[in-house]
Amino acid sequence: MSEHLPIRFVATTFNLWKDRRWPEREESMRAYVRTARPDILCLQEIRPFTRALLDEELPGHSRVDDPFYGWTGESNIYWNAELFEYVEHGTERIKIDEPEILSKRHLFWVRLRVTGRDRTLFVGTAHYAPPGMERERVEGLNPRLHEARETLAHLDRLVPKDEPCLFMGDLNESANAIKILRAGGLTDSFKALGLVPRPTHPSYPTVATETGVSPHRLDWQFHRGPLRVMNTSVADFFYSDMAPSDHKPVVTTYAME
Repeated sequence: MSEHLPIRFVATTFNLWKDRRWPEREESMRAYVRTARPDILCLQEIRPFTRALLDEELPGHSRVDDPFYGWTGESNIYWNAELFEYVEHGTERIKIDEPEILSKRHLFWVRLRVTGRDRTLFVGTAHYAPPGMERERVEGLNPRLHEARETLAHLDRLVPKDEPCLFMGDLNESANAIKILRAGGLTDSFKALGLVPRPTHPSYPTVATETGVSPHRLDWQFHRGPLRVMNTSVADFFYSDMAPSDHKPVVTTYAME
């Protein structure tokens, strides 16, 4: 890549909905991945079979290969191997007092080098606690506030201020945890363009309206440092009357300044 050409790339965050309604969703998932092919793909609720599907449909991409079960059973990050080169990766704990079922949810991150450039990009993803957890219902404690503060502390420690930084994921939140992330120096993709955030859950027709689930904005992309949002959207994709997941992916094009 020429040092003088602008750096543009597309990033997507997507919750893959574990094994729910699988294999009904398989062809829709394959169709979406083949169609979208983002340069950066951050995933939540991944499973070994969905990771294998992504490996098949994204042959020009690389991903984190790590024995820690969270990279196989919760999150992973894919990147376009022509645009980016692997530097390092890691996981950081962002929860306290969590039930065992959530113990594999961390801040998952990778540092990439832009091919042919002396410039790196930090990419992180997380899946915050769902609002239906018993402690929140009974005690009224929102664990996502702590998770947002922990996320900021990790990013401040891991990412120099002049390094482009992306953080995205299913944050299960549209209020106070988002305000904490913004106050900590992160800008979400919709706010960057002065747009009203759109709901990302549930996705129809995969999740039927009779479930009584109200539309919510749960999935976000944030950035910090020398990055500029060019456009951002929530993808309403379906194939043969089936959406690939119960969440809608958030897709953003960035320019690296």
